[in-house]
Amino acid sequence: MPNPLLRLATPDDCQPVIELLTQVWKEERRPDRWQEDLQEQAECGDGARRGVWVLDDAGAVVSVAVVHRQSPKEIAGRTWPVYLAYLITDEQHRGRGYSALLENHVMAELARQGRPGAYLKVHKEDAEWEKALGFWKHQGWEQPAGSTNTHVLMTKETALPSAPGLL
Repeated sequence: MPNPLLRLATPDDCQPVIELLTQVWKEERRPDRWQEDLQEQAECGDGARRGVWVLDDAGAVVSVAVVHRQSPKEIAGRTWPVYLAYLITDEQHRGRGYSALLENHVMAELARQGRPGAYLKVHKEDAEWEKALGFWKHQGWEQPAGSTNTHVLMTKETALPSAPGLL
């Protein structure tokens, strides 16, 4: 893999982000919504409701991840503060480690922001959902109680930086 660039998405990334998301979820073709979200991120940084990161390889956005920072959920008696809503890699670029690289980057960013973990849903109606479930397990996500017949809930703690002098 060449040297991909992991970065926050900008308003200029709106069209590539939509193109990636609609490879799986056709209903996400909403340019006004995504333009607004990316503009809010540019203005508010870590305080934006959504965080959108992209993996850029040779000037092309090949992978996107979106978190909802204001969607906490209680799962198995614990509150998970962030929802990882999307992680998509372009169909022609899959199998090269891009998704794993972006997932690691997003979780490190969440840790940097002081967020102790995240949750996600693997939707059983999505094509190849079992393959997706295997990917998430390989990335260290756990499947607590709480899954339903429509989706599998998964959680992952971030590696929060420790305070100086504390063990």
